Amino acid sequence: MQPKISLYYIFFISGVSLIFLDLLHSDNWNTLVDGSFDVINRTPHWKVNQSRLMGPALLKVITVFNIISGWLALKLFVLFFVTLNNIFLVLCLSNITDSKYEILNALIIFNSLFIISQDVWLFAWDFIDITFFIFYGFLLFKNEYLKYLVPINFLHIFNRESALIMASFFILILFFEKNKNIKKLFKDKIFLGLTFNFLFGLIYTYFSRKILFIRQSDYTGGGQDLNNNFLGGNWVTPMYNYNSLFNGENVSNALIILSLFLVFFLIIKNYKNFNALQKKLSFGVIVNILPIFIFGIFTETRQYFPAIVLITYLIFSTSYKQSL
Repeated sequence: MQPKISLYYIFFISGVSLIFLDLLHSDNWNTLVDGSFDVINRTPHWKVNQSRLMGPALLKVITVFNIISGWLALKLFVLFFVTLNNIFLVLCLSNITDSKYEILNALIIFNSLFIISQDVWLFAWDFIDITFFIFYGFLLFKNEYLKYLVPINFLHIFNRESALIMASFFILILFFEKNKNIKKLFKDKIFLGLTFNFLFGLIYTYFSRKILFIRQSDYTGGGQDLNNNFLGGNWVTPMYNYNSLFNGENVSNALIILSLFLVFFLIIKNYKNFNALQKKLSFGVIVNILPIFIFGIFTETRQYFPAIVLITYLIFSTSYKQSL
């Protein structure tokens, strides 16, 4: 699988994204390092972060011999994953179309949305989550790679609980593709694998937070998730999100709500005209946004990274010339 556009384009766009990331987080890099390392030290900012071990562990490996500082390690980590994700996205798109214009357009859209969605916080697992979702979106175009879904989704569990959402998402996709026939569904190895992943993911998420967590980091002013037993850390946030509308950040809050409203409006408006693939991508966007208002904080825009990947694929699919 070869990229259909020059690597110079990929490196240039990655470089621009990295410059914006550096500018946006210039005064915050050391705090961001602590935000990831505290997970390894079992004192995360939020208890819910304790199960998100993959990213912080990889980041810690870079500093294992104390050759470089945590601050530099994070910058190298960001450099690697921003570039990797862009290359991976281009490779996936190159396997779908020969159109250089469509590939380059999708790459620019993704990076633009990624930069626009930056939050004060940025964790190691956010970058790896994007990697997994690039693969998930690609699978919706290329069913022949579906055999890799179960092991990839299993690995995703150790990065972030969004793996559970996607296990559920693909289970539902399989259910409807089997014409709601439960007997056929239970004979499907991918369905059985995803079901195992979902159950294992629930157990892992709950017990990793219960057993590994020692105390909350001194950085956070949160703590609302310390006494909640749902998945060992998640707390139910609708009222918190409602109150956040009146926290004084009226302009930014309005922009977030309006942006999400626009996404939902366009999906609903065009849903009847979408083909089967676009309907799946639309459903994926929605199921990755709605839980933020139930278990997350809607003003933390980095939580929309997974949806941004699927939105990019959705926009790409509308200009994709080959019959789907």
